[in-house]
Amino acid sequence: MSGLIGLRWLELSLAGGGLWAIWCRVQVGVAEGRRERREQEELRAYAGLDVKLAADAEVVELAGQVSQLMAEKSVFRRTAMLVRDAGGELSVAASAGMEEITVQSLNQWAVGVVEAERKGGIGTRRNEGGLGRRVKNNAFAVVFGRTRLDDEPRGAIVIPLWTTAGRMMGALAVGADGLLSVRQRELEEALWPLEALGVKVARAMENAALAERLMRAERLAGLGMLAGGMAHALSNPLTAVLGFAELIAGSTGEPRVKADAEIIVREALRMRQTVETLLEFRRPVGQGDGFVDLVDMVRELAVECGEKLEGRGIRLVVQTDGEVPGVSGNRHRLRQLLEHLLNNAAQALTGVRGVKTAEEMVIRMSLSSLGSGSDGAWGRDGRRVHLIVSDTGPGFREPGRMFDPFHTLQDSGDSVGMGLSLCYSIVQEHGGEISAFNLHPHGAAVAVELPVMRAAEKNSPGVEGSGRRVTV
Repeated sequence: MSGLIGLRWLELSLAGGGLWAIWCRVQVGVAEGRRERREQEELRAYAGLDVKLAADAEVVELAGQVSQLMAEKSVFRRTAMLVRDAGGELSVAASAGMEEITVQSLNQWAVGVVEAERKGGIGTRRNEGGLGRRVKNNAFAVVFGRTRLDDEPRGAIVIPLWTTAGRMMGALAVGADGLLSVRQRELEEALWPLEALGVKVARAMENAALAERLMRAERLAGLGMLAGGMAHALSNPLTAVLGFAELIAGSTGEPRVKADAEIIVREALRMRQTVETLLEFRRPVGQGDGFVDLVDMVRELAVECGEKLEGRGIRLVVQTDGEVPGVSGNRHRLRQLLEHLLNNAAQALTGVRGVKTAEEMVIRMSLSSLGSGSDGAWGRDGRRVHLIVSDTGPGFREPGRMFDPFHTLQDSGDSVGMGLSLCYSIVQEHGGEISAFNLHPHGAAVAVELPVMRAAEKNSPGVEGSGRRVTV
């Protein structure tokens, strides 16, 4: 009897175990279905996000939209988006639900990425070693540390935004405290929709930057043709005016007539300089490119101009970050580039003399290298020389128009506004990029990137440009 009871009990146990297994499988299926529905909803939300940008200036607004959407639709409730500014610096542009201490930690991580990038190429697609521990194809875990000893480590997961050429232009970030205790599979399932969003945002940002460069190039090409035509049309009449004014000034005996003629001569000479500048703006790419050491050139310029600037209460600071390679270019034209950038900064500070103290009137010229030899994005060896000329003046009124010919740089209208236009032309000749932007809380900067000279090109004879002093 007891044996029958035991067998019956065993049958019931087995049946109960089977029911339990079935119930577990059902629950797993339900959870899997919920996860798939959530992922599909998340992907639909990301697909519906309008990421079209009319200009780079709208990137901050886009960063806010992306951060908010990630916080609403992903499993992560603390999100942020980092973007790179025109000066090459990386920082948090917007966040949602993220504590200030985590935002600060992300900014510190970004500073480290930029520093490592300039020294050894970290931050380029083929050299990602300094971004953090890889947790998925394009996601990296970063541990910031503990707020208190008994807390779990604070951390974040960053998803870099790559250009098609392999350079990081920003990153998506999600708060992930206690990161090391999360199962790898769960982490990967939560991250892959964010990786898809990252690709979409990166393409939108890159396309906006490309469209802006193309529009600027087309606008300046048209203005350059107009400027060249005007210069040729004005050249002959101006020569006649100048000649007759000099003749009158040298032959008259009346002081008043002589003074008036000298004014005509002086203004005609100033106009001729403008005409020559217009012709130079149309100048085709010159021959005679060779190896140019920009560090030596900047230091030479600092020696020549430092004393004059100090006499005007302006301090010139030259900074170099590590070993800066040379570039291939026309020495005379690159010297012109540096002179115009320095002149622009000095003019900006002249307008605030008396408002700022001597310690506050500063021009900085900084040189560093970006990229790595394994990144072929720039067609040479992938590395670029990064030059920033900044000042502590009032800033640009319209940074997007700074390279337009005749755009007035000073409130007084004294400047004809050709200096930065020529800078744009020179940088384009050398296959580089140039941008202007304002600094916070005050000041302005112009950033230039030029491709590094390949080792094979260094054997070519360089052209020694005529060294001339610049008036600042």
